[in-house]
Amino acid sequence: MTTQPVHALKIITTDDPQHAKLLHVPAEKVHFPLSKADVELIDVMKQKLYALKGVGLAAPQVNRSKQIIAIFIPEESAMLRHYAKAYPMHILINPSYEGIESAGINSDFEACYSVSNKMGKVSRYNQIMLHFNDEQGKKHSRIEKGFYARVLQHEIDHINGTLIIDRLTPDCIQGSMEEMMALRRKEFTPQQRIIFDNLMKEKQIKSKE
Repeated sequence: MTTQPVHALKIITTDDPQHAKLLHVPAEKVHFPLSKADVELIDVMKQKLYALKGVGLAAPQVNRSKQIIAIFIPEESAMLRHYAKAYPMHILINPSYEGIESAGINSDFEACYSVSNKMGKVSRYNQIMLHFNDEQGKKHSRIEKGFYARVLQHEIDHINGTLIIDRLTPDCIQGSMEEMMALRRKEFTPQQRIIFDNLMKEKQIKSKE
């Protein structure tokens, strides 16, 4: 991974062959107490995720080989799924999980900031046993479920070198971002479509800044 200044970090994508390789490399474990560089990285990740309007971001996506993920599920995003609820910005360090098979698996649309040309329905565990360190280094283990568990699985995939394109099986619904966004929009209620359209407009504006 590069050593560019933290404030200059940008999201890397699979559009660049070299970055595509880096995104498939497992990230390095973080040690405590956090270094100054790690603290700065966390701050930048929070800023970026706020600007992107959520919902998750992993350090490898900003070209840093660190087991750090940021989660932020705003109210508007939560309203687009019946099994989702809002979560404030928070950081998980060295996260891992075990799927709870007895709770079942479900398939839902997923996109990724690091994969600009593909989207589809990805199968994930409904519930997981989550393990992580907080920013002070304290260890936590707890059961998580619903959309939050899906976001966690997606971001933990990133630190393990796995992308949604690796999860999209031949028999699942998948396609270009435009095709899948249109398909997803059809599944919404009229009120959800208004929220969705507003979110898409905001994201388009941010992408041009």
